Amino acid sequence: DQRWSYLPDKTASWYKDNGKPLPKLAEGLTTVEDGQSYIVKLECLGCPFRLRTIGEVYETWQDPAQDNSLLLNFTIDASEPTLLLNGERIAPTPLLPLDLSAFQTPANLSEETMGKMASQHMLDSSWKLGTKYGKLELQYEHTILATESGAEMLQFDITGVHRRGINPGSFILNKKGQKLVQLLLPRLSTGEENPSTKLSIKDIQIVERKDRAQPLRMKCGKLAMIRTEYNPLEWDEFGQFGTLTRSWHRVLWGSASFFVRNLPYLIIFSIVFGCISIIRWHIKRAEELAVALANDDTEAALLAPEYDDAPPDYVD
Repeated sequence: DQRWSYLPDKTASWYKDNGKPLPKLAEGLTTVEDGQSYIVKLECLGCPFRLRTIGEVYETWQDPAQDNSLLLNFTIDASEPTLLLNGERIAPTPLLPLDLSAFQTPANLSEETMGKMASQHMLDSSWKLGTKYGKLELQYEHTILATESGAEMLQFDITGVHRRGINPGSFILNKKGQKLVQLLLPRLSTGEENPSTKLSIKDIQIVERKDRAQPLRMKCGKLAMIRTEYNPLEWDEFGQFGTLTRSWHRVLWGSASFFVRNLPYLIIFSIVFGCISIIRWHIKRAEELAVALANDDTEAALLAPEYDDAPPDYVD
């Protein structure tokens, strides 16, 4: 039963009128599988709230906006091994920043509803049903820190949320007290034969930005960290706007798209051109043979008078 995902939530008045206690609220951190999968309900301080209503074609912004949160599902994929965020790989660090999004829910999301989200995999890429929860694109900082123990600390800080299309909107998360998520992971580049059996989330915390773990400083003076900043409004499928890499990708992928779109025509053209070439070769060959035969007849005609006399009689 997935009706909970699209039907409106029961209000406090409903619980009061029906003599039922208010449901227990979901914690900021829900354990799906210890060491392997967690759901973070991250408070989005001051964020506008996106409304989705059954029967309405377009989403709208609530005014005034209720307190709300963003749902982040951190899960280990042991088959790779990798760490996934809402179904996308965030560790080991991908070569290009990922276009990530998250469901937005009321801050008073119930523990029961959170349990259904986890058990029915609403936060995975396998979920295809539309829900009453809006989805926002994430602007973020993704940081990997080295630690003294040799493990890696991953920090994921949402710095903004965006919605494009109908009724677009953006909001920067710069309120005092805004929190981020940091996870402690074993070093992923161990080179061991089967690291998948050892990859796990050793620790996960929701902390204020001012309390985040700080990077170590290497002997060379540089900080032992890798930080990626991503704003979806500054990127498209070709790369980051204003960069040479994006221009190069547009040329390459544009050429590839041209050949893919016109492949049937190119095949037909190649066949027709090949047939025409073969026909022209045969015609040219026939002309050359005709000329050669004509030359042979001319030579024969020139030599013919030398043999007009009859051969001498035979004498025994």
